[in-house]
Amino acid sequence: MASSGALPQTLKSITATKITELSKQRALFETRRDAILQAVSEAPDNRAKAQVLLEGVCRLKGFPYDAFDADDNDDELDGTAYKRTFVSNCTERARHANIRRFLIQGRYDASVSDSMLKNYIDELEQELKNIDLKHQHASFYSELVNEWLGELNEASTAESITSNTDLVSVGRAEMHEQRAQWEALVFAPSEEVQADSINCYLDGLFKTNSMSKQALKDLRERIRNFGMELSTKSKAFTVESLEFASNALLKSDLLSKEKTGILKEFMRNKEVIQEVADVLNMRLASLGDWRWDPQGVPLEMRRQLNGKYRVFMDEDLLDALMFQYLGTYWSVEFRDAFVAFMNTKAWKFLHDEIPKRQRDRRKYFLGDSNNHDAAVSVNDLRRETFKADYFMTLLPSSVEEGKRSYDDPERDEDETDSKNPLDVKHSLLHLLISESLIYKRTNGQFTVIRSDFKWFGPSLSHTTILTVLAYFGVPQTWLDFFKMFLEAPMKFVHDGSSAEVRVRKRGVPMSHGLSDCFSEAVLFCMDYAVNQRTEGAYLYRLHDDFWFWGREETCVNAWAAMSEFTKVMGLKFNEEKTGTACMHADATPHQGSEASSVAARLPKGDIRWGFLKLDSKLGHFIIDQDEVDAHIAELKLQLSSCHSVFSWVQAWNTYFGRFFSNNFAKPAMCFGRRHIDMAIETLSRVERAVFFDANETDSGCTATTTAGVTEYLRKVIRERFHMDDLPEGFFYFPVELGGLEVVNPVIPLLGMREDIKQTPERRLEKAFLQDEAQYHAAKERFEKQGSKHDVRPESISDDDDLAHFFSLEEYMRYPESRSDALLDAYTDLNSVPDLNAINQTAALQRSMTGLAGARRGQKPTNVISADWHHMSPYWRWVGELYQDDMVRRYGSLAAVEREFMPLGVVKTLKEGRLRWQG
Repeated sequence: MASSGALPQTLKSITATKITELSKQRALFETRRDAILQAVSEAPDNRAKAQVLLEGVCRLKGFPYDAFDADDNDDELDGTAYKRTFVSNCTERARHANIRRFLIQGRYDASVSDSMLKNYIDELEQELKNIDLKHQHASFYSELVNEWLGELNEASTAESITSNTDLVSVGRAEMHEQRAQWEALVFAPSEEVQADSINCYLDGLFKTNSMSKQALKDLRERIRNFGMELSTKSKAFTVESLEFASNALLKSDLLSKEKTGILKEFMRNKEVIQEVADVLNMRLASLGDWRWDPQGVPLEMRRQLNGKYRVFMDEDLLDALMFQYLGTYWSVEFRDAFVAFMNTKAWKFLHDEIPKRQRDRRKYFLGDSNNHDAAVSVNDLRRETFKADYFMTLLPSSVEEGKRSYDDPERDEDETDSKNPLDVKHSLLHLLISESLIYKRTNGQFTVIRSDFKWFGPSLSHTTILTVLAYFGVPQTWLDFFKMFLEAPMKFVHDGSSAEVRVRKRGVPMSHGLSDCFSEAVLFCMDYAVNQRTEGAYLYRLHDDFWFWGREETCVNAWAAMSEFTKVMGLKFNEEKTGTACMHADATPHQGSEASSVAARLPKGDIRWGFLKLDSKLGHFIIDQDEVDAHIAELKLQLSSCHSVFSWVQAWNTYFGRFFSNNFAKPAMCFGRRHIDMAIETLSRVERAVFFDANETDSGCTATTTAGVTEYLRKVIRERFHMDDLPEGFFYFPVELGGLEVVNPVIPLLGMREDIKQTPERRLEKAFLQDEAQYHAAKERFEKQGSKHDVRPESISDDDDLAHFFSLEEYMRYPESRSDALLDAYTDLNSVPDLNAINQTAALQRSMTGLAGARRGQKPTNVISADWHHMSPYWRWVGELYQDDMVRRYGSLAAVEREFMPLGVVKTLKEGRLRWQG
């Protein structure tokens, strides 16, 4: 299982050189250690033994003067040098200085007893052993790195061989099945899609009234002007814009390993970048004459952890840069244009239709500022959340941002950018459960629909794309180029030199900025259709994955709008991911002809995401253990393909440490503790299942044993490297301290669990109790002071009884528009619990003093350092949990000194993305 980041040959050479140097250092250390021990054995008494050990240990650690008094050795040491060298805050060196002082005291003072001297001897001998262990660990760590490099070399050689060989059968059965489906779509045009039908549909959608007509006119004019401007030199490639495009391209994971390396080399040299920019500007100037290489663009199938294969094009590097550049500019412009459209009167937003009479009655009884209307309400927050997180989320908001990712289940939570797609997905699940709690409390019922499109990227009709783009004002010259871009000649590298070259007739290429732009432009039409049909209710869409919820009848209208859009645009719903869930306040489904009629107009199926399934009776997500079991088998397969300890850990961290946890969704207050407990129990079961071992006994019976990840790695390391007695911390500590950095996903879950103090149901009920208490307080004020309004509002008739305060039932109406307490509860329910950091003990504080500190102003990092406040909560927990064994074995938290490790190589290899087996 090779990493995608190819290690340059020069770095491999440097690594070999460093490892050779480390071997020399260890040999030198062993010679000096033996000399020290020989001198100790020849020393006449314990004070002399302690002095020899002190001088030897200080010399080995690089601070030889710490063992001498100022006048002990005038020939080698002067007072100035001594003072300059000795000043240090290091606890370890301070201890050495104290022992030196005590040994001097012992020359004249009998209170420094022989037993004390023996203690000093034992302490210094242990330090000598610790230094020996650190050298051993450095050698062992280098062997681990060499093993990893060897595996990558083998993988690279095998890849080179297979890339130049005609292949008969490559990959797993599911790869061939998915390829056949992909080819059936991509190389066959969509006959049923008609441009006239699409234009008619769009006219009926965007030309219904004067406001929508004006908004469409403005959008078209903006897009048309942009297209004309982009064709001029004002938008030409510059060094800066090329750097933006290069960074976005590297983030897309589109390029092969070789082209990734070439592009990184380009970016290191400003002169080379300028030359590349000049070439691209020439291409841009003659864009109408651009053509694909008729020999065909190579295609590669890559397996994802979720079991899907994706087909990536490996086009010319300069073409890829040009496409990324153009895709970014067009994406930013379309996003801005669609946001401007949403901010017109043509777009509707969900709100309570509160009659004027109701508003005036509240004002009369409560006063102008006393809980009349919340300054910010739940409805306001819904609107702003939708705008910020779920409208055109795939399109970047600036050229500098470059490209947004949509689906990366292997993502490390330590990675951050302006739009973390995983966080947005998890937030959507939090929002769904929070909304269900409120809807059931206020309306008695909650319905949710979830779906996506079947093979959306490969099946999207070119007629659909080009017709929609033309409708929105894209100039013809650009439409011609986009058509050429879409109709790429392609061939599979897996088929060898005789691969057939075929032209794409449908679909968009994977991981291209232009593809994202085209797709979002088409899907915007569905966004607007649902918005209009439901009077402003929200379609929460993450690319082609979309969710809608609310009252049953509103969901029926939304589904009808989606279905019409799907038919016109030549798409199909993915039945495996399509479903409906209906929840009721009494937790029992409603029966009867009316309920059956509504259900018949909504899609069948379960609501699922990742490993989660929405249980409508329980009202929350549960983990589908059958799905987990399928991935346990896959995890075992992937781990079995790793032939080095480091690659095994990388696969384990990605699959177990992140993929499983990510697909359980991040905890939230609305999920409660039960979700965290469910996730922890499942992770524990996964680990037991992966390392479950069945052994035949002498009697023929089967004895079963289960070990964890660290026991398994101990066994492997013992067999391959003959290394025993490794402390638990070695496996979990960061590589900077000589550890393997195995990820423990249980720790963040336990830390967040502690921050959840009450059930979500109780938190919501508390909000309504607060509103009720405010009602009684307002009623008491009214009965004592009366209304502050002497004049009866015109909307209130003489029949209204204004002498008596209005009822609690009337006061509690429209909470999503007026309740501050509900807004606070809504915010709390959607929040992610804090990861409560472990308490720092005095023992850890002492051990941390010898480590490298954090820089001032630095954010928490993935490292255990001297600065507790700059360590992330995860690393505080790991440091405190495993410190005892690490200090006991190595004498400090670090198993090896940084300069004795090929740390740069390890970090470079870790940066590469895994290419999964299959």
